[in-house]
Order: sequence, then C-alpha cells, then structure tokens
Amino acid sequence: MIFYAKIFFGVVALALLVIGVVRERSSIAHGLSQIDVATGVLAVVFTLVALISNMLSWKSVMAALGSPVRLPAAVSIFFVGQLGKYIPGGVWSIASQAELGRAYGIARSPSALAAITSMLIGMVTSAVVGVVGLLLSSSDGLRTYWWLFIFALVGLVLLTPPVLGRLVHLALRLLRRPDDLGRLTWTGTISAFCWSALMWVAYGAQATLLLRAFGAHGAGLFALAMGSYAIAWLVGFLVIIAPAGLGAREGVLLLLLSGVGGVPGAATSLAVLSRAMMTLGDVLLAAIGAGVASRRRLALARSAQAGSQAR
Repeated sequence: MIFYAKIFFGVVALALLVIGVVRERSSIAHGLSQIDVATGVLAVVFTLVALISNMLSWKSVMAALGSPVRLPAAVSIFFVGQLGKYIPGGVWSIASQAELGRAYGIARSPSALAAITSMLIGMVTSAVVGVVGLLLSSSDGLRTYWWLFIFALVGLVLLTPPVLGRLVHLALRLLRRPDDLGRLTWTGTISAFCWSALMWVAYGAQATLLLRAFGAHGAGLFALAMGSYAIAWLVGFLVIIAPAGLGAREGVLLLLLSGVGGVPGAATSLAVLSRAMMTLGDVLLAAIGAGVASRRRLALARSAQAGSQAR
C-alpha cells in the first residue's frame, strides 16, 4: 500500500510540474531566444549549485540533530522529496522526505524535524541575505536604509541553536507533530546556514547572468539580483497554497527588479526563465536521487538473495 502511495504522490507532483511548464511554454521559448547557449548552460549550472547547496544545508541539519546521513542517501531523500513542493499545501515535501528516509533506516520523526528546521533556517537566511543584498545594491542604500541591518542581525540571532530550537518547538506544536527535538549543535547549524547562504549566492549569480543577457547593467546588479531572489523565494514559500511558490515568487521578482538597468522586459524574462531552470534542475536531481534509491534497492535485494542461498 505504501509503495503505491509513493507512486501516486510522484505522479501527481510530476503532473503538476509538467502542467506549469506547458502553461508557460511560450514565455519560456521567448526567454530562451534572448540568450546564447553558453549563457544558458552556465545559468543552469548555477541553478544546480544552488539546489545542491540547499540539499547540503538539509544534510547539515540532520547532522545537527544527531542523525547524520551519508551523501547518496541525502541525494535520494532530499531531491525526490522536493517534488512535493509542486503540490499545493506546503507540507508534502516534509511528509515525502520523512517517508523516503525510512528506506535508509531513518525514522519519520528525525526526517520531519530536519525538514522543518531546514525550512526555518532557509526562511531566516533568505530574509538576512535579501536585506543585505538590497541594501548593497545602490550607493545610497546603506545611508538611507542602514537601520535594516538591525533586522539582519536579529535574523542571525534567530539562527543560534538556543533560539532556533525554540522556534522549531513552536513549529512542531503548530503542526501537531511529536516534540522530540534534541539539542541542536552549533557546528551543524552554522554549516546549514553557510550552505543556505551559498544557495542565494548561486541564485544571484544565475539571475545576474540572465539579466545581463537581457541587456540589464549596473554596478550593484549582483547584490540586487541576489537580494530580490531571496526575498521572492521567502514570499513564495509563505504563500503555501501556491505549488513551489508559483506566481507569488515571480510577482515579487517583477516588483523588485522592474525597470532594472533601463530594460523593462528583463525582470519578466528572468522570472519565467529562472523558474524553468529551477524546474529543470529539480527534475534532473530528482531523477538522480531516484536512480540512487533504485540501485540501493537492487543491492539490498541481491544481498538478501545471497543470504538466503547461503542458509
């Protein structure tokens, strides 16, 4: 029964993902026509670096919770489970990662805890990076909006294990899940934050590359792109009824990047094409994760068969 439920979940997630791509196919084609092959490939590479950094942040959280996961298992659990974000509701990726972890001997509770903790770290990190990026994007940003650094400092305080632990306890109560969080380690928490921050640097590089291909320019373009991307992701994440923040994330990007470098259409092209690249990255990495899981099942089956023959 569980096996068929996994298949059903995967089919639904992939179907919704494909529908989203098909609906935007003309906009995606228009965006692709504006960039050369080298730029497109490099942008996809930056996207993959961002997605892998997000996985490594989750892996660090697992270690911080006292449940370290080997890299092959992390690839399988995280990337296949990430398809759940394409189903409206906001909790499907948590549930899927908890279920997928069982194949590697990880109980549902640590997996769910790691998913929730990782999401909280991602939310706070995106807010910190977003504020800092937007402040550094213009020459007078620091002078005019210096007080926003206070929010960035508050965000960093929220990421300390004692405070973060209380936030996780609150999230568990709101989600009505067992509150058996252990003590978060500083090393794992700092590692998770660093990987999450690297994710936004990679997304900022991807966005900057595409914006320049569309004709945008400016000294603070990277900081603006990185900050806007982080804030847009945060808003999209909070709009839980939208699968993978679809619509909300693009709307915030358009708002923050409209008119950048004197190119009105640059923000629109970036929003659509960046979404397409992220979707492509999710599919590619989920396929790799599924392949890792399949190889493990075959290895376990062969081991069990060899054991039965030996008896």
